[in-house]
Amino acid sequence: MVPARRWNSRPWQDWLVTLWPLALSLVLVLPLLVRPGHPLARDLVFVPRQPFTDSTWGLGDVAPRAVPVDSVVAALTHLVDGGVLARLILPLSLALLGWGVARLLAPLGRTAQVAGSGFAVWNAFVVERLAMGQWALLLGCAALPWLVDAAMRYRRDGRRGDLAAAIAWTALASLTPTGGLFALAGLLAAATPHLRRLAALLGAGLALQAPWLVAALTGPAAAVSDSSGVAAFAPDTESPFGSVVALLGLGGIWDAGAEPATRTTWWAPVAALAVVLVLAVGLPALRRVWGGGDLARWCMLSGVLAAVALSAATSWGADLMVWLVQTVPGAGLARDTQKLLAPAVVLVAAAFGACAARISRALATNDLRWPILLVVALGPVLLLPDATTRTWPTVHPVVFPADFEATADLLAGHDRELVVTLPWRAYRAFAWGRPGMTSSDPAVRMFDAEVVTSDSLQVGAVLVPGEGRLAAAVGEALDEGPPAQTLPALGVSWVVVYPDDEEAAQLDLSGLEPVRLGEFVELYRVPDAVIPDAPVWGVRRLSVWMAHLAALGLALAAAATRIVARRERDANGQFM
Repeated sequence: MVPARRWNSRPWQDWLVTLWPLALSLVLVLPLLVRPGHPLARDLVFVPRQPFTDSTWGLGDVAPRAVPVDSVVAALTHLVDGGVLARLILPLSLALLGWGVARLLAPLGRTAQVAGSGFAVWNAFVVERLAMGQWALLLGCAALPWLVDAAMRYRRDGRRGDLAAAIAWTALASLTPTGGLFALAGLLAAATPHLRRLAALLGAGLALQAPWLVAALTGPAAAVSDSSGVAAFAPDTESPFGSVVALLGLGGIWDAGAEPATRTTWWAPVAALAVVLVLAVGLPALRRVWGGGDLARWCMLSGVLAAVALSAATSWGADLMVWLVQTVPGAGLARDTQKLLAPAVVLVAAAFGACAARISRALATNDLRWPILLVVALGPVLLLPDATTRTWPTVHPVVFPADFEATADLLAGHDRELVVTLPWRAYRAFAWGRPGMTSSDPAVRMFDAEVVTSDSLQVGAVLVPGEGRLAAAVGEALDEGPPAQTLPALGVSWVVVYPDDEEAAQLDLSGLEPVRLGEFVELYRVPDAVIPDAPVWGVRRLSVWMAHLAALGLALAAAATRIVARRERDANGQFM
């Protein structure tokens, strides 16, 4: 029998591979870890306890962009407070991405793993998306290297455990539609040469997309998105060197507030040149360990998606994207083309690790080897030294006023009734929140009712209309007259007002019945509102629920199979 290796017998280099990406992740989200409260900025919204509503399952009026991740978060907040959950999910999502790249670099040694995993965590793409609060997108990116590694092993050996691992990682990536599409593309790149095994992977991958696909296909939201979002969400930069340079440096997000200041200076072309050099030096080394076919397919996937992002910065590319958004249902997911760099981030991080391995071998007998390797490992931080100036304001937690909990208690049990929040907008700035920061409305995730907010987004001077028909109808009704007169016909029973909003004083609340008037949240009853009947288990509701159950069952079965296969392998290894 071969004795099991003790946990404390791991070489210090192994611990460095584990701890380096985790340490960088902790630095990027440090305020969240040392301050009380819940994160509330931009798209990053965690509440103490998120109830299950129709919108949670994708049965609401808006496009199911947060399906099934909202239901997963809601379930977890019934076990732990949302603030605790955020403090676990955010740093571990970033570290998971680093650990995944390290796994892909295992044949090149620990130097490559440390350098590559650090680059995966600390780069412009991750920093800008974290600054936007898009943690679920980053979690989907984090699953990419893991599912690709498992899919490649399954393609080569056909082992049941590898198939199960690939499906389980695909399930994690598929918590959002964008992550699910990335996962399908990754499976395609990893398993293409073996058609039968590719079919098994893609079949399972498509089944895991069922929750949001079924909700979208059966829902009332418009199938196509407004084309004005193409220009609003196109890659952009405050740098004089343009969007192409920004994208080559893995940045170029459309929101200037998420772009680190160094990427608006001469440092932007330096970062872009560094990425090009990393690919030129690192890809040949990756070819020797990954194989020419696997590397070529991953380069093709990354290159095609990066080319789409680059083309969106051109007039002809923007015109093509407008046509797609206006014509192809669901193409609105690709309006924010900079996020298509996700596979390229994995590739560049792996190439950076390969570069570090080549440098390490070249300096094997040089006295300056370790100082030089230290500089290489710190290279991602040196290329983006001001990353935390963008991530810290977003992740800095706030303390919800007691008014929110009190209002939530009053609305408990009214889950069939519609609630409208005013002033009418999608993103809000609260007096008690972070200065200068806006966030999506926390009422959507905090109140046990169907909360209707505007789904139109203000991007600079452009207002991008949403797809929700009910939200559009409410917006039109509010333009026509006071809420007490125009909302009852739409079935709206409650109005929540944020009095600290600068536009709250202009609201005409006459005719509404005050229920609770707090300092930060006011609750009004809408007289004569038509309360909707109890939901009927019709085709749509049944289909969406079945899709969720099927995806959950597949994910759990895959995870269980992987665990059993791992134990069997370990047991066989011990007695060989």
